[in-house]
Amino acid sequence: MTRGGICLALAAGLAVLALAGEVRAAGNEARPTASQPLLFTADEVQYDQDLGLTVAKGNVEISEGDQILLADTVTYNQRTDTVTATGHVSLMQPTGDIAFADFMELHDNLRDGFIKDIRILLSDRSRMAGNTARRSDGGTRTELRHGVYSPCQLCQDDPSHPPVWQIKADRIVDDKNKEVVEYYGATMEIDGIPVFYTPYLSHPDPSVKRASGFLPPSIGTGNNLGYHVTIPYFWAISGDRDLTLRPLFTTKAGDVLDGDYRQAFDNGRLDYDGSIGVGSREDSGPPNNPNHDEQSVRYHLMGTSVFDLNPNWRAGLDVQRESDMTYMLQYHFPQPSDFLTSHAYAEDFGPRSYGNISAYAFQTLNPLSGDGTQPIVAPVANYDWVSEPDRIGGRLSLNGDLLNLERRNGPEMRRVSGGTQWRLPFNGPIGDRFVFMIGTRLDAYQSDNVQVGDSSGSNQSVASGRVFPQGALQWRYPWVRHDPGMSEVIEPMAAFVAAPNGGNPAQIPNEDSQGYEFDETSLFRPNRLPGYDVVDSGQRVDYGLHTGLYNDTYGSSNILVGQSYRLEKSTPFQIGSGLETQVSDVVGRLVVSPADVFDLFYRLRLDHSDLAMRRQEAGFKGGPSSLKFGASLISVSSIPGLTPLQTGTQVSANLEAALNRYWSLKLNDTRSISSGGATIYSGVSLVYQDDCFAVKTTVQQSGIRIGNVTPGVDVLLTFVFKNLGEVDEQVLSAGGTQ
Repeated sequence: MTRGGICLALAAGLAVLALAGEVRAAGNEARPTASQPLLFTADEVQYDQDLGLTVAKGNVEISEGDQILLADTVTYNQRTDTVTATGHVSLMQPTGDIAFADFMELHDNLRDGFIKDIRILLSDRSRMAGNTARRSDGGTRTELRHGVYSPCQLCQDDPSHPPVWQIKADRIVDDKNKEVVEYYGATMEIDGIPVFYTPYLSHPDPSVKRASGFLPPSIGTGNNLGYHVTIPYFWAISGDRDLTLRPLFTTKAGDVLDGDYRQAFDNGRLDYDGSIGVGSREDSGPPNNPNHDEQSVRYHLMGTSVFDLNPNWRAGLDVQRESDMTYMLQYHFPQPSDFLTSHAYAEDFGPRSYGNISAYAFQTLNPLSGDGTQPIVAPVANYDWVSEPDRIGGRLSLNGDLLNLERRNGPEMRRVSGGTQWRLPFNGPIGDRFVFMIGTRLDAYQSDNVQVGDSSGSNQSVASGRVFPQGALQWRYPWVRHDPGMSEVIEPMAAFVAAPNGGNPAQIPNEDSQGYEFDETSLFRPNRLPGYDVVDSGQRVDYGLHTGLYNDTYGSSNILVGQSYRLEKSTPFQIGSGLETQVSDVVGRLVVSPADVFDLFYRLRLDHSDLAMRRQEAGFKGGPSSLKFGASLISVSSIPGLTPLQTGTQVSANLEAALNRYWSLKLNDTRSISSGGATIYSGVSLVYQDDCFAVKTTVQQSGIRIGNVTPGVDVLLTFVFKNLGEVDEQVLSAGGTQ
C-alpha cells in the first residue's frame, strides 16, 4: 500500500491505538489518556482485525506522550498491548537519553519492555551498551546484561579502538528515580587494559548535577608528610547544604580528617572548613620541653558566614584558628602569612551612613611573638554619616568610634572618639579645582599597663584625651589636550594642611597606627596615618605632578610623582616611614595599560637627600586566555645610619599556558634575591584533560623553615574520571595544589 493510499487504514489504526490508550489509562491515571494524543507516520500501514495487529512499515515515527519511537517496522498487538519495533530502532526519552537497537518489545505506553543489543546515548553524551536490557517501573529503571559504560568519545579515525576508559559489568542498572547508576561485577579498563575490579560500583546518574559520592583522589609524597593519599567524599545533604570530607593519610605526619560544610539560607550563607589531625607532632619546642607532645591532637578552623537581618542590617562571622603556627603550613592548607584573624560583626547600611560593631581575635604565625601579646578587641564600633550637599555645595560628615582592647600580657585600653568635618569642592577662576576641608576630632582614652616616661619604667593606668582640629586646602590644575585618537593630561597638584603641633601624648598607646610607610596613595590625605591613635599633627605642604596619555587604540598610561614638606622639625612618624624628616621621601607611580590583556605598574620611594632607592615595587601581567604570564618585584633597602629595618628583595613570576587542546601548564616561582636567590616557593603543574578524563601532576618546592616544617619538594598526583566524581565543568585547572 502506498503512502497516498493508506489514509483510511492509518485512521483506523489511530482509532484502535487511541482506544487502547483509553483502556490502559483507566487503570493508571499517570499514563497518557485520549487527551494526550498518539501520533505516528509511516510509509505503509496494515491492519489485521482478526489477530488485532496493526503493522506500520517504512520510516515509522510514533510519538506518545513525551516519548518518540523511530523504526523500520512497528507492530502493535492490541490483545497483548505490546509494541514490537525492528530495524534501526531508536527511542527518545523525556530525560534526553536515546536508546538504539535492532529489536524492541515495549508496552505500558512505550515505557517498559525488552530490548536486544541495546546502545544508549545519555543526555551528557555518555554511552551505555549491553547484550540485552529490560525497562521497568514506567521506564525509569533500565537494567543491562553484560554491559559497558563510558563517557569518552570514540576515536574518529578508528571507532573500533577502545575508549580512554570504560567500565564493563555483568549487570548495569540505571535508576532514574534513585538518580544512580549501579554496576555489579565491574571491571575498569583504561585503553582496553583491565586495571581494576570490584563486585559493586555506583555513581550518580549523568543527568544529576549534584549528588553524594567520592571525588577525585590525590596521591603524593613530600619530606614533611612522607607518602600521602587523600580520598574526598561529597555528601549532598539536601538542596541547601552539603559536606565534603577529605581524609588525609600520611606515613610521616599521622592522619587528618578535613571537612568543608556549606549551607545556603534565604537570608545568608555559611562556609566553614576545619580539620583534626592525630598522630602528628606539634612543634612546641625541644623534646625535653614539657609542652612537647609527640602524639598531640592538632586542628584548624577557617570559615565565613553572613546573614541579612533586614534591608539595612547584616551580620557575619569570619573564623581563622589553628592549634599551632605550623599545622596548616605542614599539611598544605591555605593560610595567611602573618597572623590569623577571627572577626564577628554587624553592620548597618543607611542612605548616607554606615555603622559597624565588631569583635576581633588574633593568632600570630610569627615564631618571634606569642599569642599572649595579641590583642582581643571586643567591641569596636564605628559610625559614619554624610549630609546632603548644602546650598553652596558643601557636605558635613560625622564620625564616632568606640573601642575596648585587652591582652593577656601588655597594654590595654578603652577609647571613645568623635569627629566632624565639612568638605567643599569648588572651581577656580582659571579652570583649576579646589577642595577645602575643616574638621575637629575629640578622643578620650583610658589605658592600663602603659609605660609613661623613661625614668620609672613601670607600667601605669592612665587616662588621657585630646582635641585635634585640622584644616586643608587641596588644589589641582589639569591641562588637557585632545588630538585625533588621543588625549594628554598634565596636572600639577598641591595641598596645604594645618593642625596644631603635638597631639600625641605618651599616655595614649599606639595600637592601630603602626607600621605605616609613606607612598603615593596617601600623599594628599590630610591625616595620612591609619587608625585613630596617632594624629598627623603640624603644618605641611604637599606637592606633586600627574601626567597621563589616553589612546583610543593603545590604552592608557599615567605617572604620579610627589613629595611633602613639614614646617616644623618634630614628627609623629617612625624611622623608616619616609616621613621622619621635614622633607619627605619622593614617592611615585607609573601605570601602563596598552591593552585589555596587558598591565604594568611601578611604584617607588626615593630618599629625599640623595634620591637613593628606599623601596620599589614593580609588576606586570598579560596575555590571552591561552597564555597568561606575569611577574612582580618588591625591594626594601636599608637606610645608612639608622637601626636596620626589615630589608630585602623578592621576585615572583608565573606562567599559565594551554599547550594544545588537551595539555596545560602552570609555572610559578618566588625567590629572595637578597638571600642569594633562595627559593621561597616554586611549583609546576601539568594537566592533561580531555572529554572524559583528567590527570594533574604538581611538583612544588618550599624553602620555608619554621618549627617542624622544613624545606623540601612535594609531588601530588590527582586523577579525575568524568561522572565518577568531579567538582565542576572545568574538572581541573593547572593552578593550586588542593
